[in-house]
Amino acid sequence: MQSIDAVTATSPASVLHAPQTTLHDTYTAEGWCLCRGLVPEHLIDALVRRYEWDVVPSDYPFFRQNTDAYERNRYTDRGYVKQSFLDIHDYEKFPEFSRCAREIFTHQAVRAALREATGFDEFNLMQTMLFDANTETVPHQDCWYLDSVPNGHLLGAWFALEDIDERAGRFYVIPGTFAVDLHSDTPDLKHSDWLVRVADYVRTHAEEIEAPALKKGDVLFWNSRTIHGSLPTQDPAFSRKSLTAHYLPSHMAFGNLFTKKEFVKYKSYNGMQFYRNQPDYSLANKVKFGVKKSIYDSPTLMRGVRQIQKLL
Repeated sequence: MQSIDAVTATSPASVLHAPQTTLHDTYTAEGWCLCRGLVPEHLIDALVRRYEWDVVPSDYPFFRQNTDAYERNRYTDRGYVKQSFLDIHDYEKFPEFSRCAREIFTHQAVRAALREATGFDEFNLMQTMLFDANTETVPHQDCWYLDSVPNGHLLGAWFALEDIDERAGRFYVIPGTFAVDLHSDTPDLKHSDWLVRVADYVRTHAEEIEAPALKKGDVLFWNSRTIHGSLPTQDPAFSRKSLTAHYLPSHMAFGNLFTKKEFVKYKSYNGMQFYRNQPDYSLANKVKFGVKKSIYDSPTLMRGVRQIQKLL
């Protein structure tokens, strides 16, 4: 059996299909698709400049996707920020940086690719992330955390902000895993136990991993049920500047495998609605999220919290 650490990410530079295959065919059959050169370079350059000027030197406690906590920047020996950033599209403290991010996330070419892949007309932007260095995201399916209701129609998108060197640790998907169910046989399955199941699945299907070489402006889309993650870093000298976004078909409700979020307050940019779940830092927000995090791995407590939320 091939180990995930041994994967060398030698996938071809195309969508891995014959030219006549449409984006919709690929996405429907495999649960992912790849669009080369989708984002104009000048938009990427503007965002990266703002990131390096405003965000990298800041001592502000940003909320981190990889640690689920408000933290100040920590740096590698090369000056890359170790932690990832969550919901960068609506930072109150860094409005110009967020505007540059929204220009990318709401760009017409991105929206056209979403339409072609799914057949749906409009999408809402529900969550975003920025990575400077590789955080080695563990394998997972997004539907546990966020999805459409009915489930299975939310899309993730991974944007390369530079030519990603293989040694930085590539993003990967496992085609066809949108049909893999690793939770419903155990209704009260803990989050930590589910992650173990996903990791075990990846270890036993490592030969199916697709980790294509991504260059600046490329965007990889995947289905909310498709297993994905990051390959290990081979050389920390290389950065891995990239964005992630999650898009919800506009006519669908927002939630996850377990609940529907009844009231979502949207803003709008370039004609696309967007939502921000994780607010800027405050002591109250830090305490609130700490409580939520402390019960996240208890299905019974989480069920109770969700019931209370529905009543509020």
